Amino acid sequence: MRYGYLIALTAIAICCYGLDTDALYKSNLEADANQYDIKLVTLDQKTMKSRASQTTFRPTVALLGTFHFGETTDYSSMDMDNFHSDKRQQEIEELVLALKTYAPTAILLECTLKDQDYFQHAYANYMENRAPLKMDEREQIGFRLASELGHDSIFCIDYKLAVPLDSLSAFAEHNMKQEFSTFLASIEHNDESDSKVLADKSLKHYYAFKNNDKEDLKNKRQYIQETAKFVSDDTYIGVKFVSVWWERNFHIMANIDRHIDEGERILVVIGGAHRAVLKDFYQDRNDVDYVEIGQFLK
Repeated sequence: MRYGYLIALTAIAICCYGLDTDALYKSNLEADANQYDIKLVTLDQKTMKSRASQTTFRPTVALLGTFHFGETTDYSSMDMDNFHSDKRQQEIEELVLALKTYAPTAILLECTLKDQDYFQHAYANYMENRAPLKMDEREQIGFRLASELGHDSIFCIDYKLAVPLDSLSAFAEHNMKQEFSTFLASIEHNDESDSKVLADKSLKHYYAFKNNDKEDLKNKRQYIQETAKFVSDDTYIGVKFVSVWWERNFHIMANIDRHIDEGERILVVIGGAHRAVLKDFYQDRNDVDYVEIGQFLK
């Protein structure tokens, strides 16, 4: 008990008072050694510093779920107003400054590994004022944030794996037409609701609204509760669709992991449906700390 007390006392001295803790710790140990007739074996300063330098800092991962600013082949899509307007451009800058407070050490974007050179070249052109930003969330948010942080590079982590969209649609139209119509109508209703929030709120408020547990759960339910039900005795096409989506996200996780190292603070800018699945992956792991990016958007 005596030595546990000494360790706690030494920690307080380091953090709060800036005391000469080597001398304090040694003095107390020597006093106890005399009292209990214990022979002390002391470490030289070089050895102590070497051991201290071996302290590890677990990396963190944060996921910014986003909608796609440009065209998309997804069932789900947003109605956007003029993001070139001064108002929206100012809001993007406000969003970027909020994300900056997370202090990410690397910005990872939803582009494939084979496109890394293309996006790195585009980022370099932006940094050198040779080209304006495209209306693309990877550039409008990712490039701006990386530039604001003084990063030399951005990184692609997407993995393309085609979901059986046409097969699902054909099966559902032929075998479960009413259920499929209801399913599509619910997606359209959700997109209309989100578009209304986007129209009424600033981008920072919109991203805070979308990056939370409730929205992630709604995203996952669209797959495991709604899409997976399109099956019959002869086909499990709905289940196949969902399993391929999860498999794709496992590949994306593997690509993200390539950039995870001790002390890194990773920020991934990726579609909201990806975020919902990846979030579960990283929350369940004990080799990284998941950080909720929404807390930086309030």
